[in-house]
Amino acid sequence: MRRGATAAIALTCAFTLAACGSAEEPGSSATSEDTMSESPMDEESPMDEESPMEESPMDDEMMSEALDFTATTASGDTFEGADLAGSPAVVFFWSEMCDTCSDTASALADVEDVELLSLAGKESDPMDDPMADVEGVTQLEDSMGDLASHFGVMADGDVVLIDDHGEVTHHGPMDPMKLHDEVTSLTM
Repeated sequence: MRRGATAAIALTCAFTLAACGSAEEPGSSATSEDTMSESPMDEESPMDEESPMEESPMDDEMMSEALDFTATTASGDTFEGADLAGSPAVVFFWSEMCDTCSDTASALADVEDVELLSLAGKESDPMDDPMADVEGVTQLEDSMGDLASHFGVMADGDVVLIDDHGEVTHHGPMDPMKLHDEVTSLTM
């Protein structure tokens, strides 16, 4: 089962990378330097500097993709990702076997003005959520790993940061010591 999920994630990543390839016509004389200057993404991460958010169909598409999910809360209610539109959010994927999850949960307990979502790993009991006592946290179930796949999460303890435009600005591990500042930057 685990190998199948890993293979599915790897295949998804491969298709994503292929889709991000150059749209340049064969035989075009554009140099790699020209292509790099036209690229909407630079080598710096989105968290390194602020860039103005431009309205474009791609931004709307990315927002709808990031927020296009439905989940079940630990209490059995339905949660729609679209409800996060207009609010920055942190999605925390944890498990009982995770060495850094309690430190990450402690760092997240102090953040304000963001939506906090906490997801138990496939083999974890939602009742053991390290964020269960944090006010305002929405606990979501992900026993099949659908949300982990949706956000490209590869390991327990990973954090997904979503800005108020619905754009994922980070997904993956994050140093708990830097987490508070990174999350605070979403609200500025």
